[in-house]
Amino acid sequence: MYSIKPHYQLNRYKNSMKQITPIRMIWCENKLFFYLLTALFIIGIFPLFVLDKVAFLIFLKQWHDPVVDCIAPYLTWLGDGVTYICLLWMVALLCASCRKIIIMGGSFVCMSIVVQLLKRAFFMHRLRPIALLPVGESLHLVEGVPLLRDLSFPSGHSATIFLLISVIQLLSESKNKIYSVILLGLALTVAYSRMYLCQHFYTDVYVGAWIGTVAAVIVYIALAHLNGPDWLDRSIYCLIYTHGKGFPIKK
Repeated sequence: MYSIKPHYQLNRYKNSMKQITPIRMIWCENKLFFYLLTALFIIGIFPLFVLDKVAFLIFLKQWHDPVVDCIAPYLTWLGDGVTYICLLWMVALLCASCRKIIIMGGSFVCMSIVVQLLKRAFFMHRLRPIALLPVGESLHLVEGVPLLRDLSFPSGHSATIFLLISVIQLLSESKNKIYSVILLGLALTVAYSRMYLCQHFYTDVYVGAWIGTVAAVIVYIALAHLNGPDWLDRSIYCLIYTHGKGFPIKK
């Protein structure tokens, strides 16, 4: 009688796990990160409907600081695609599994396709802040930063940095709450730098953040628990060594 109970509980646990959807599982494993991110997205939607995008940027640009002027041009590079690709190479060199590398690379490709389609096919007419400022309106500009005039929507840098922090959070084995807060703080800082440098409107940054986050989650759901060949969970070094020694690679 006592031996049946553990088996019953085990079967009940297995059945309950089968009923959990991938999205719910991701949410449970990263509660604080997605609670904070959801709160930010909900709060962040109000300026889209309440304030004019040009007026809101002018309001934000009223504050500036010499220290931030020095830091912002370098900080904004964290959201550049080149930086993301360099980090991807570093992850590969650190013996990460092929699955993790594919998730990082695949999510970046998906995000880039969406961003570039929106920029160049659907919203190519959207101009950047410097081209829409009212006549006679002067803003504080950071010296040495070239100002673009077109292809404003959405912000590729914002999409990239939110993709990066989402991928790091999802792939991290230790779900440290402090790290989650730091990652979100970093993403917000980089996104703000795009407006501080007068490269994007708030609308561009907000939508870019959504695109990056959604791309990371979708690709992670598709590939994280995929029952594929054995090499998916091996490092690149292991594959090269195995292939070089003439050992067969199981598919």
